[in-house]
Amino acid sequence: MDAVRTYLTHAAPRGELDQLLERERILFCCQSRLLATVWVRSERGRSLPGSDGEMPDRLVGSCTTQGEALAILAKASPTLLVTTQLLERGSGLDLVVEAKRLLPELRTLLFLQHNHQALLEEAIKTHSDGILLESEMGSGHVIKALRIVSSGGMYLEPRVARQLHGSHPSHDPGLTRRELDVMQHVVMGLNDREIGNALHLATDTVKHHLKQVYQKLHVHNRTRAAIALVLMGLTDPPRPLLPLSDEPLPV
Repeated sequence: MDAVRTYLTHAAPRGELDQLLERERILFCCQSRLLATVWVRSERGRSLPGSDGEMPDRLVGSCTTQGEALAILAKASPTLLVTTQLLERGSGLDLVVEAKRLLPELRTLLFLQHNHQALLEEAIKTHSDGILLESEMGSGHVIKALRIVSSGGMYLEPRVARQLHGSHPSHDPGLTRRELDVMQHVVMGLNDREIGNALHLATDTVKHHLKQVYQKLHVHNRTRAAIALVLMGLTDPPRPLLPLSDEPLPV
């Protein structure tokens, strides 16, 4: 696994990363004990002066096995789980499923080692709030995923979304044009307020449309609804990130 935390620490603007994560309680789980230790040391380095090297409140744990992660989750109630597909013991995909069962409001970022179709199909079934490929590190997707997931949105890295788009055609669920417009913006990572601004709708109206979509798709949240519509091919996949200048993109 590429060093997720190393990329975050050195490639992303420090102020932006801190701002994104300052309200979170993070549990980090990966296959590498070295990377898990790097994450802890990095968080200690970001502690305020006089904190005696203690970890900031936002990092509740850093571990390498599914069992360790579930034990930490049970006692610490994190708000954000960041996990890799491969763990020292267990599976990041299974961890996301079990973690969401224990803490339904937990937001999750899942990093996949490759984009084989069978793996993508299994990853989608976890209903992770963010799914990214390790190979896309350095293209800006990690920071964008953190920004979107932290604000309550969902994020499918565009390469994943394009590969899955239309792979599960189904019957027409009967969504209206406006409901599809709202869901297209959900797929692009916008929250309710941002969707309202884009479509010139009140936030309550956006929420009403989302509720109608959930009922028609027989799902309970925006992540499941967005994924279902991408699989059906009824919404377009997210667009890739494009650099606006010659400067390297963060994470």
